[in-house]
Amino acid sequence: MKCHYEVLEVQRDADADEIKKKYRKLALKWHPDKNPENIEECTKYFALIQNAYEVLSDERERDFYDRHRESILKGGFEDGEVKESLNLFKYFSASCYKGYDDDKNGFFSVFRKVFNVLASEDYDELDKFDDRIEEYPDFGNSESDYDKVVAKFYGFWGTFTTQRSFAWLDKYDIRQADNRWEARQIEAENRKFREVGKQERNDQIRQLVAFVRKRDPRVKAYRELLEKKQEEAKKKQEENRKKQILENQKHYLEDKEAEAERIAHLIEVSMQMAEDDSCSEEEGEDLPYCVVCNKSFKTVNAKLNHENSKQHIKQLSELKKHMKEEDSTLFDSKTETPSPSAEKGGKAAKKNRRKKGNGIFDYDEEDIIKVETLMTEEAAEEKIENEENKGEISEEPEIKKEKKKRRADKKAKTEEVEDEDDKKDDQFEPKTGKCDRCKQVFDSRTKLFAHLKETGHATLLVNKKADPPKKKGGKKNRKDSDDW
Repeated sequence: MKCHYEVLEVQRDADADEIKKKYRKLALKWHPDKNPENIEECTKYFALIQNAYEVLSDERERDFYDRHRESILKGGFEDGEVKESLNLFKYFSASCYKGYDDDKNGFFSVFRKVFNVLASEDYDELDKFDDRIEEYPDFGNSESDYDKVVAKFYGFWGTFTTQRSFAWLDKYDIRQADNRWEARQIEAENRKFREVGKQERNDQIRQLVAFVRKRDPRVKAYRELLEKKQEEAKKKQEENRKKQILENQKHYLEDKEAEAERIAHLIEVSMQMAEDDSCSEEEGEDLPYCVVCNKSFKTVNAKLNHENSKQHIKQLSELKKHMKEEDSTLFDSKTETPSPSAEKGGKAAKKNRRKKGNGIFDYDEEDIIKVETLMTEEAAEEKIENEENKGEISEEPEIKKEKKKRRADKKAKTEEVEDEDDKKDDQFEPKTGKCDRCKQVFDSRTKLFAHLKETGHATLLVNKKADPPKKKGGKKNRKDSDDW
């Protein structure tokens, strides 16, 4: 037998890439189709190249081959080893069989005999210890069923552990021991050699099983069958996925149509509601309206709440002031100079004029508040009557009284604020003056002083008697004749 490294023309420490390149080069060189003149020789050598590459390309097979290379090449055990077991090294080569059929030298016949011999070796050992003999699975033939024969065979022999004792590997004879201690030491040393030999034998058998399984056509056929089933399962899964996508799209379109119908229905309903609102407006149902803020309200209650708001009260007060200012400007433009009768009124008359205006909007604040309260009360009464007609009165009489009281308090507060504003305005108005001689009243002291300068109506001011200031000393220092 020729070494695999020599067949591929590589060194023993060559890596996988180098072995692969060399194999391709030699395969092209020794392929039978490339050498039609010498077909028989090239066919045999090409088979050796393929076998060498199969062994060296597998890490486990190459490791086993490197460890037992010499024994495999010699086709037997090393010198000095007792030949008590079947030599398995010669079967680690494709040259031990011819073809993959059931002939005498075929793949199935050769390896069936090998495993039968291994089983018989273990049977001999089992007879010594146990009457029950376990039947080891048979290798079978080319037509054996994978599940019934092939799978069981490789499942058992792939994890095979021999039952043989390997007593022929003992290095020392226990009969030569002088005492018990030496006998125990000899037994321990011999046990080590037996365990080593047993481990090597199990390793050889398992490696042979892996070698045969890799080249077994039944395993290859079953692997191809599994691949076909896997492809069919993938195709079926892909078809199911496409069907699911189509169903999802169909449901999506149906949901989309339903959503479109729902939206159209909502639009139709909203249009009908808008038409109903327009019809109700055309029928003449006037909505509550605030003239001051220029706002309309859907309900009377909303308008009442708005009238009690700070914003409405503020705008109402500003409108009143603006109307008063306009009245005063109109009145001043008509009467540029005040008449003597008007001047005699003094500060009180002027204040009354400012409040009353020019007569166009001649209303007091009390009258305006009374009108507003009457309007709010009428609106509230109308609302209560409507609710009573409908049977939906939600407020008790006491609550209504409290609401009216709150509104009256708010209006009273607004009146106080307006009175304070009028007082502040009066503080900053010019002080009036009166001439003692002609008794003429002037709007300001500047006009009075100008009149006194022109007419000479100035008079001497005589101080009246006044009470003297009180002192800390009491009545001791008081004089009745102290005057200004």
